[in-house]
Amino acid sequence: MNLYQVIARTWRPQRFAEVIGQKHVTETLQNAIRLNRIGHGYIFSGQRGVGKTTVARLLAKALNCHQGPAPEPCGECDSCREIAAGRAVDVIEIDAASNRGIDAVRELRENVRYAAARDRYKIFIIDEAHQITNEGFNALLKTLEEPPSHVVFMLATTEVQEFPETILSRCQHFAFHALRFPEVMAHLETVCAAEKVEADAEALAALAGSAEGSIRDALSRLEQAIAAFGSRLQGPAVRRLLGTAPAQLVEEVFTALRDQNRETMLEVVSKLLEEGYQLPQFCTQMVRAMRNLLVVRVAGAQPQLLECSQEDSRKLEAWAGQFSEETLMRSLEILIELHRQVRYSLDPRFQMELGLLKLVDAERLVAIEELLARLDTLTPAGAPQPITAISGPAVATSPAGDKPAASTRLTPLEQDRLRKKQKPDVSAHAGEPSQSVPATDEAVQASSLQTDESVQQVWAGEILRRLEQRSKPLLASLLADVGQWEFNDTELTIRLADNGVANVLPEADRQLLAQLVSEVLSRPVKVRLLDPKKSEKELSPTQPTPPKGATVSADSANGAAVEDQVHSDPQVQEFEKLFGKPVTGIRRWKV
Repeated sequence: MNLYQVIARTWRPQRFAEVIGQKHVTETLQNAIRLNRIGHGYIFSGQRGVGKTTVARLLAKALNCHQGPAPEPCGECDSCREIAAGRAVDVIEIDAASNRGIDAVRELRENVRYAAARDRYKIFIIDEAHQITNEGFNALLKTLEEPPSHVVFMLATTEVQEFPETILSRCQHFAFHALRFPEVMAHLETVCAAEKVEADAEALAALAGSAEGSIRDALSRLEQAIAAFGSRLQGPAVRRLLGTAPAQLVEEVFTALRDQNRETMLEVVSKLLEEGYQLPQFCTQMVRAMRNLLVVRVAGAQPQLLECSQEDSRKLEAWAGQFSEETLMRSLEILIELHRQVRYSLDPRFQMELGLLKLVDAERLVAIEELLARLDTLTPAGAPQPITAISGPAVATSPAGDKPAASTRLTPLEQDRLRKKQKPDVSAHAGEPSQSVPATDEAVQASSLQTDESVQQVWAGEILRRLEQRSKPLLASLLADVGQWEFNDTELTIRLADNGVANVLPEADRQLLAQLVSEVLSRPVKVRLLDPKKSEKELSPTQPTPPKGATVSADSANGAAVEDQVHSDPQVQEFEKLFGKPVTGIRRWKV
């Protein structure tokens, strides 16, 4: 009695030309046979149902074919027929899930020593080879590296990352691809035509989509659909069999997203539960549909990029024009995160409702880049137009008669620091109701002045902080004790205190200070350092003030004698040693 054989086994490829979607593997193996460059170890990796074991059997048939080794097995000789039936003596298939320990590997090593009983090669096909233990892999290393000339190993796995590097380096690795949606659809059409089954495009698309790139899964689901509905397959019935929600519910979600309708989103979830659909499965549908819609919006309805039928492609074209690319990308991110959460949630309904409501509310959100652009164009409320000067912690206004500077644009960091410095006005004592006092011009002016002084204190603090970051803590400490800082549009004037800064500040530190001030204010700014005793004259950066004790006799007429007298002074010598440069530009001066 002939027993029925399922479609997945009936339609298993018997020649390399019949393998679907793995041309890069089959062509390489055929060329190796033509050139007589047959390896002793192969690793076939890829997801389930893409042809790893099938290709391993085809390679075994090609190597042991009576007309070979041949790039294409004849399929008629005894060896080809026995390998196809799974009863060849010299082709040994091992399930590593149940033969994974060191004892099983030792037995395999013993069998390797014996020659083939009849055929040319003795071939070991190890399925799910990643389940071999570390000890088993270590025991297999030497045999896998230098097996007898008549032995070929073929290791099939879905998790090649579990293989030790020592095993990978001893074998040729072939990575099998997941099949594309059009390839699965075309193969299902071929099988249905040969099996005399009528299936509409929606039914085939549902079967191909549920397979997720596995041709074996697609054929198994086709077998199930034929058993359920006979030789006529219709889309809605097949979707119901596979647990896939109707396409109308997906369109309702798109409509609710377009119309910003929260109520419809909640109704969709209610319908799914009433009709018995699985929420994670519907999330998968929505992710695939949103991805297809984004592809159509970005690149058009290209069949090789889409995972849907032609009819669904036409519907997506109509929907794509109603959403922007930003909306679709944001929605796809939300759905991907929702799919992950629903799978592991204790209450998937609430999680599903929350995720679909987020799709609606996401349209009201503003991108962070747009918010930063808006902040960059804003100035704090009440900030005055003229710029005043600050000194240490105290602030002094610009001298009378100065022209008011243009309004300063504050960075978001400065605005945040300014807001934190502002304290609420407490106008009532404990137990007494507060009374509102009308703001006078003097009060408004004082408030504006206080706000502007706070801003400039932020600038001064940031400048000193950056000096400390540049390994200039001493300079920062000295400038923190200065008498007064005066800011205007293009210049910062620092009126120095009587702390000797003017006498020891080198030109490099002056340039660094000017650079940092320009960075903080976001515009070119010149820095002037004024001696408190000579407030109207700018201190020359190249002519430092002589230190105390470096006095020159008034009646010395010879300039050279004056320079010799200054250079011989111990304090001047210590100054020159400290800075590594001699004192120049010595002039006679009055005590």
